[in-house]
Amino acid sequence: MAIIAVEGMKFYAFHGVYEAEKVIGSDYMVDVYVQTVIAAAAKADEVETTINYESIFQICKMEMREPRQLLETVVNGIFQRMKGQFADMTALRVRVRKLNPPLGGQVAAAWVEEDQMFMQACPRCNKNFINYNPDDCWERFPNLHPATKETLLRQFGGKCLCNDCLKFYAG
Repeated sequence: MAIIAVEGMKFYAFHGVYEAEKVIGSDYMVDVYVQTVIAAAAKADEVETTINYESIFQICKMEMREPRQLLETVVNGIFQRMKGQFADMTALRVRVRKLNPPLGGQVAAAWVEEDQMFMQACPRCNKNFINYNPDDCWERFPNLHPATKETLLRQFGGKCLCNDCLKFYAG
């Protein structure tokens, strides 16, 4: 596994719960760390075969442009866009820092960070697979019969199965 990181992305944005924050704005720093396998990209030496850090920057830029009250919402937005853009992340960590937040005293930064691991072992075949939505994993196969789904949920303790195993049961 390797980490592709983009650190210290600086944005001026209008996030906050106070009206002044929404009007005046503030400086923010964003850090993104993606864990992934890079062997194929290193061999091909082509940007299309990796997680492009320019794309990471553009995702963060889009989310920072959207005024939000909470940094938690900004971090979640970056997470959702990253999952929609890149299919092969095994882990993701995003930190958004508000520099010099208006707290009535000198504070360097307030920040929110989320860190998620997406790699898990299939409880049926023990093969590792990437699963971005453990709460919604069954929706990847909408043609799975409801009775089969119920049986699998009971048999495997509610844990997600890999695509190969779900294909086996979905037919």
